[in-house]
Formats: sequence, C-alpha cells, structure tokens
Amino acid sequence: MHRFNPTRRRIGSAALLALLAGLPLSGMAQEKWPSRPVTIVVPFAPGGNTDMIARLLAERLSRAFGKPFVVDNRGGAGGLIAAEYVARAQPDGHVLFMSTMTQIVTAPMTNKIRYDPLRDFVPIINIGGNPFILAASTRHHFRTLADLVRYGKENPGKLNVGHAGTGGLTQLSALLFLARAGVQATMVPYRGGAPALADVLAGQIDLYSASVSEVMPYAGTDKLSLLAVSSDKRLPQLPSLPTIAESYPGHEVNTWNGLVGPSGMPREVVARLAEEGRKIVADPAFRAQLERAGIMPLGETRDAFSARIKADLAKWKPVIEAAGIQPE
Repeated sequence: MHRFNPTRRRIGSAALLALLAGLPLSGMAQEKWPSRPVTIVVPFAPGGNTDMIARLLAERLSRAFGKPFVVDNRGGAGGLIAAEYVARAQPDGHVLFMSTMTQIVTAPMTNKIRYDPLRDFVPIINIGGNPFILAASTRHHFRTLADLVRYGKENPGKLNVGHAGTGGLTQLSALLFLARAGVQATMVPYRGGAPALADVLAGQIDLYSASVSEVMPYAGTDKLSLLAVSSDKRLPQLPSLPTIAESYPGHEVNTWNGLVGPSGMPREVVARLAEEGRKIVADPAFRAQLERAGIMPLGETRDAFSARIKADLAKWKPVIEAAGIQPE
C-alpha cells in the first residue's frame, strides 16, 4: 500500500503544469538566476585592456542584477587556459568569459587546443573593439616608424618584440607589420599585455604591439615611444600619431572584447545578459569611458556578434597560413 506523499504531489503538479505550458523543467530554476556571484573570467593578467573592460562591465552588471559580478584573471598560453576553463564550466550562467578575438578566432589556428571555439561558446555581447599601437622602448631613441625599421634591417633578429601569447593579436599584429616592413625580429611571449608593457617601459624588450588603452597614459611622456597605430585612420584621441598604413598602404588590424559563455547556457539568461549589456554599452557615460581608452563601443548582441566572428575567421585564416604559423 502506497502512503500519500504531499511533497511528491506538489512536485508532480509543478512538473505537469510546466509540461502543459510547453516549458522545459529547467526553466523553473532559470528564473532564480543569478543565485550567487557571477564570475567573469579574463584571459590575461590584471591591468591590460581586456581586464579594464571586464571590470567596468562587472561593476555595471552587479548593480543591474543585484548580485556580485567578480573578475577572475586566468592568464597564460595567450588566454587559452582561461578559454578551456570556461568551455568546461557548468553552463548555468554563473561563469562567463571576457573573450578577445584571440581565443575565438586566431589562437585555434595557431595552437593545439582542447575546445571548439564555435561549438563550446555562446556569444552574448561584443563590448568594443580597438586597433594596436606600436610602442617602443626609449632606450633606442626611436622617434618614428622609419627609425624602428631602419634599426631592424641593420640588426636582423636583434629587435625583441613582446606579445601576450602565441596566436594572439598582440603577436599577429606585430608579425604582420614586421613582414610588411621586411624586418626580422625575436618574438618574446608573456602571460598578458601588462607584463609585456612593463618590460618595454623597463627597457627589457624593444617593442610591443599594444592595445590603445594600455599605452594612452604614456602618450606625450618620455617613458614610451608611440610610433604608429594599426587602424586605417588616425585616432581622435591621438591625432598626431600616424597610422602604419601611411607608410605601408592597406595595413589594418583591429580586435574586439566580447562577453561569451559556455555552450548550453539557458536562452533566458543569455537574453537577459545581452539586453543589459546592450543598455550598458549604449549609456553615454560608459561609452565615454571606453572612448577615452581608445576603444570603439560596439554593443553587438548574439546575431551580429556571431557574424563578426565568422567574418574574422575568414579574414585571418589566409593571413596565418601565409605567415607559415603551424599549430603548436
């Protein structure tokens, strides 16, 4: 004889109502998101461009959702360690990834990775994009791009160029420039942009292809030589800084920073994050913070963000093949 269990009856009734309404059972739990602090994983050490954007976004999302959004810096391997961690995380919306184009587009072509950049992540919102500035140590007294190229050609292999990891845009943007200029250099990997920049400032390495926000504080100082920017037009924030394209026509490199999550995240959570992110990027005060750092606000939600990823894959594949970079 079965004894009546009111708890079982309540659970069964709730499940039946959900099924009759055409809703997945998990939808009942999804309404509680976020139920605890949300982690935004940053693939580089603190202090770089991506870290700055993640912290600005985390502050706004914390206020919007009433739960802490905290930044977790997991540098190393050009951000692939962080990417793999997020790809394997529980897809409940409590672990997110402030990705760069590197982990989603270029690194999979240049590294042997243990995740699928298209299958294992869901795009949420693309926050902003930026070009790169060739920033040189002052120890060689480079004043112009021509000075750098002259030194590189007269001293093959002696120019030390830092980057934030194999397959990343700080490496590939520098390699593309060096190839156009016909300069042989020694590439030096770091765990992120901040330590690479620190060594350029200290004179330990000669050159770093930096995100704009990383080097803006040094513009007009004697601590760093800003030689040229990789955008097709000069930056409004640095109008006297020439573009690389002015010396090498057609040269243009830009990257982006976008919020993604592990594949399988509830659609409702993705939609809520995307909508709130869109509002944040549209806010004039937030846009001004990005623009002051040399970042162009984008605010692309899932469909537009996905289209950008596919376009970038098509753009960079032939470039990497032409450079002869093989997955390591």
